Amino acid sequence: MKEGTLSGKRIRPRYGKSKLGLTVSEISRELRSIIDARFKEHGVSSARWVVLWALEELGEPVSQKRIANLLGIESPTLVRMLDRLEEDGLVRRNPSVEDRRVKLVELCAKAEPLLEEMHALFLQLEKDLYVGFSEEELIQAHNVMLKLRDRVFDLSGKTREDVIDHISHQGNRG
Repeated sequence: MKEGTLSGKRIRPRYGKSKLGLTVSEISRELRSIIDARFKEHGVSSARWVVLWALEELGEPVSQKRIANLLGIESPTLVRMLDRLEEDGLVRRNPSVEDRRVKLVELCAKAEPLLEEMHALFLQLEKDLYVGFSEEELIQAHNVMLKLRDRVFDLSGKTREDVIDHISHQGNRG
């Protein structure tokens, strides 16, 4: 593809690896914005949703540290979010029996109907999002993104916790 100009500046076209990271970032940002807009009436942001979803997928009480690592967020950010989720009666934190300094987080029964509604909204979003793509195209795109994700982890020098593989290989509902 040829480079273009805009106001005298050279612009590389988006093709292959050129600006792929920018495109992925734009998609991620806009998708979070759409999720936030669709979930707003239920009092759930994309950030809150992903914490609830992770807890549901894990299916057992899990440490705050493990959740923060899984989601790639700082512990203080997660603690503030968990404070709000706990105030809303959606999660509870209990000290670990093995180490009372460790707080284990689990979903409360009040979260179940909210999660069901969020799954339904997310499934509709997926239908809206994937219109015009074949299943083969989506499988290929997803496989490429998984390879890129693994390479990013390799380059960062971080190791993925088992839980990431656990969640990424399950049949997600949203």
